[in-house]
Amino acid sequence: MKRVVSAALIVFVLAALTVSAANAQLTTVTSFQVQNLSGDTANLQIVFYDANGDEVSAATVSDTIAGNSSKLYTQGNNTDLPSGFNGSVVISADQEVAAIGVQKTANNDDSQQYQGTYSGFAGTQAAETFYIPTVMKAFYGYTTEISVQNAGSSNVDVNVSYSGGQSDSTTGLKPGEAHRFDNADTSGMADGFIGSATISATGGPIVAVVNQVNEAALEEQTYEGFSAAGAGTELYTPVLMRNFYQYNTSIKVQKIGSGSTDVTITYSNGHAETQTLTDASDSYLFTQQNETNLPASWLGSATITSTSLDIIAVVNQQNTTTGKAASYNGFAQAAARFVGPNVMKSFYGFNTSVQVQNLGSSTTCTASFSNGTSQTSSTLAQGQTYLFTQGNNNDLGSSFAGSVDLTCGGEDFVAVVNQEGPTGPGDTQMAYNAIPAP
Repeated sequence: MKRVVSAALIVFVLAALTVSAANAQLTTVTSFQVQNLSGDTANLQIVFYDANGDEVSAATVSDTIAGNSSKLYTQGNNTDLPSGFNGSVVISADQEVAAIGVQKTANNDDSQQYQGTYSGFAGTQAAETFYIPTVMKAFYGYTTEISVQNAGSSNVDVNVSYSGGQSDSTTGLKPGEAHRFDNADTSGMADGFIGSATISATGGPIVAVVNQVNEAALEEQTYEGFSAAGAGTELYTPVLMRNFYQYNTSIKVQKIGSGSTDVTITYSNGHAETQTLTDASDSYLFTQQNETNLPASWLGSATITSTSLDIIAVVNQQNTTTGKAASYNGFAQAAARFVGPNVMKSFYGFNTSVQVQNLGSSTTCTASFSNGTSQTSSTLAQGQTYLFTQGNNNDLGSSFAGSVDLTCGGEDFVAVVNQEGPTGPGDTQMAYNAIPAP
């Protein structure tokens, strides 16, 4: 059985979490969408683990997904999970599958809410060391939560070392179990801190997910931690914006290893900027809003290169007018096929868009949706992007929720999926990395 291992995919119930402006209790409920990458029916087993790392056997789900289809699993509807469940999940299948997790934190009537999403981890993506490029404590209202899941078959001990000299740890993490490090409680970490972290496991591999939460502003940005396989001397960021429908992006780039390296970001409009990263200053924040060499109302992409050391990057997207925010990981590896387990059109007010960045020879890209329809881009030169918007795709029909399969004529590319809900109280923006597929 092939396994998709996903850290903190299931419910994080934040006990007594309040928003001071309204003094309203918010609780978190999760869902995950699984996509079958083959043409054959996939047989799934979904196993839940509680906060103590014990299997919740009554809640185990055995199910099937038709070929080239996807299915949504909502934990709020699983009556075999105990009330207040806080844990993790492992999904196993006899076909290749991909998954994304969605976290929604809200009060009873959704008048206050924020949401985040991330791509699930295949078992082969687990490692004993993970890197976290952005850690914050009360930094302009943002504080991070780092969720670490044991992806191996033996107990592991986990240590988190922060760039400010602080550390956190947990011991005896059971197989499948997840532990959350809330940086609001990190000893010795001062308010206003922003830095990075390295997570080390002893005894087996782990995976990690980061939530960047601004409780007062009702905003959340979620991204996956990086193993060494997620780092490289060349990274790709398919979605960047400068005042594009009031959205702006920033890119936090961190070097891996000791020594110095020059990091150059080259935007799709041709502008380039170089910064030197050293041991004393191992990361840099590129902000597109302040980049006057980018046009107003700009939507594009970038390639980021390092002269000597591997680097990692996280892209943050934010609309300061509506309060919507999201994050995704910079890509170190391109592929000839990507999938998006969740795309939507007018589904409970949500629409998605998929932006591809061509990294090969001139080609067209095709988005094939799970309802059997497809769209093809214009011809894209190397480095050029194309935006597939589901909201104006008449072939999808209303209230569509499904998946997408992406190809670019055999050329390598990367892609990001943005999910956006209706404008209103709180943050209904999410983004996730499309997942490479065989």
